[in-house]
Amino acid sequence: MNIPEFLIPWLDRFYDPFEIELLQVLENKPIGKKNLIKLLGKNKTSEDQYDFDYFLERAWQRGTIKFLDDQTIAQEDFHVRFDYWALFEGWKDLPIDIKDKLNDWELNHYIASHAPAAEKLKNGLERDPYKIYPEYLLLDEVDALFKKIPKFYLWPCNCRAMIGSCRQSEFTCIRFSNDREIGWEISREKALAIVKQANKKGLMQNAELGLDEQGRIIGALCNCCNDCCFPHQLSERLNVTKYWPLSRYAAQAPTQDCNMCGTCVRRCPFGIISQEKDIKHKKRQVPLIDVEQCRGCGVCATGCPQDAIHLKQVKESLFEEKFKV
Repeated sequence: MNIPEFLIPWLDRFYDPFEIELLQVLENKPIGKKNLIKLLGKNKTSEDQYDFDYFLERAWQRGTIKFLDDQTIAQEDFHVRFDYWALFEGWKDLPIDIKDKLNDWELNHYIASHAPAAEKLKNGLERDPYKIYPEYLLLDEVDALFKKIPKFYLWPCNCRAMIGSCRQSEFTCIRFSNDREIGWEISREKALAIVKQANKKGLMQNAELGLDEQGRIIGALCNCCNDCCFPHQLSERLNVTKYWPLSRYAAQAPTQDCNMCGTCVRRCPFGIISQEKDIKHKKRQVPLIDVEQCRGCGVCATGCPQDAIHLKQVKESLFEEKFKV
C-alpha cells in the first residue's frame, strides 16, 4: 500500500477498525466479495448484506480499496487514500511534524512520478496526447475549452488542502470527470464564474489535459498559486519552469496606456515584473517585464486596469484546435 513507515502509529486517523481488518485480509491478494464476507464473517457489519455493500462503497470512495476488472477487491495505494483524506477529512489529531513529513512524502512522489514527462518536454520531445500534462491557459481559451466539455465537477484543490501555504479558497478545482463520485456537479456557467473569480484573485489557470481513447478531452482546470501547487513545486526543483506547466505565451512590455499603477508587479506570481521609482519627480516608472523569465500565465494582463499588457504566443498547445469555437 506504500504507507510510509513514520505514519504507521497514526493509521487510525486514516482507517476505521473494520477497514483495517479488511486491509489485513486483502494483504496478500485481491479477493471476491463472497469470500470477503466469509473471511470477515465474525464482524456484525459483514453479516448484513446491505451494510456490507454500503461499507465497501464507502471504503472505495475514501480510497481504501479498489474494484478490479475481474470483480475482485484489492487494497488501494495509500497515495490515493491520502489524497481523499486531505481533501475531505484532513489533519484530525495529526501533529504538525507528521503533517509536514507526509506532505514532503507526497510531493516527492509527485515529482518522481512526473519528472520523466517534464524532462521529455524540456528536451524537445513530443508530448503523448493520451497522458495528462499541465499547461497554462488564458481566460478566453478556458471559455472556449469549457464549451467542449460536457460535464463539470467542483472539487477542493488537493495541493492547497495538503500544503496550505496561502489563504486562497480551496474550492477552485474544476474536474471534467467525477472519480469515486465525490465531486459536486456544477453548470458550465458556474464553472466559468469560479475560474474568472479565481483569476481576479490572482490565481493562474493551469489546465491538466489529455485525450481518452475516443479523442475526447479529459482532465481538469486548476486555479493555481505558486505557493502550494505541486506542478509549480516540481518546476522549481527540476528547473523545468517553461515546461511544467507548459508555457505558451510571454507578456510584452506595457503599452503607452500604462499609468504605472504597479498592479502587474503585485499580481505576478513569479516576481519577474519590477518597477523603479523616480525619486526626483516622486513617481513610479513603467514596469519592466523580464520576458525571458515570463511563463505566460496571463495574470498580469487580466489584472491591468488600462489593458496595457498583452501576451505574445510563443508555443502552441496540443489541443489548440479544440480551444477554437
